[in-house]
Amino acid sequence: MGEVRQLTAILLASIALCAADVTEPTFLALKNGSRLPYDNLTKEGNLYIVRNGGSTLFIDASEVVPPKPPELPKAEWTGATLSPAHKWIGESADKHNVRPELIQAIVEVESAFKMDAKSHAGAIGLMQLMPATARSLKANPYDPEQNVEAGTRYLDMLLKKYEGRPNGLALALAAYNAGPGAVDRWGGIPPIKETRNYVRKVISRYRQLVRN
Repeated sequence: MGEVRQLTAILLASIALCAADVTEPTFLALKNGSRLPYDNLTKEGNLYIVRNGGSTLFIDASEVVPPKPPELPKAEWTGATLSPAHKWIGESADKHNVRPELIQAIVEVESAFKMDAKSHAGAIGLMQLMPATARSLKANPYDPEQNVEAGTRYLDMLLKKYEGRPNGLALALAAYNAGPGAVDRWGGIPPIKETRNYVRKVISRYRQLVRN
């Protein structure tokens, strides 16, 4: 049965096209080298339930390549020639194992690198921390270095919360913007225009920074 399932997965992976999305490519990497596209992915116990179109496959977790944390380009994010904000981004990226390009993309979209930025909702600083979030992280949001570190720590928490979910990065970013409660209530990115635009902008800029 396991061999039939595996052969079916390989065949489907070889003939299906990965759906284009504004968030992330949606595929499951298998240890045999194939990549299995999906519309919906869930995990129950040691089984991945893979749905693509009208097909449903059950893949044993032992056949799946576990996700690896990305390698951080430290050499590009250290040194006296960078601005203080870039230095804080690099240090926070190293500390929390978050891509510095992702942190920079959030800073650009959130505050355009304005250290004294404050939103109409009361979000503060480079990473636009809400006062309650900053208090929970024991950080002073008006201190730009603490703002970046706490914002990165909070982002890391959200990335881990939605790790393994389809479009986990997009869900983490939606939670950063609208709150994890909203994402959990809707079971995905909330149908809020501001949040959806935010996710698109951050991921678009993140991909651009990674390519460069």
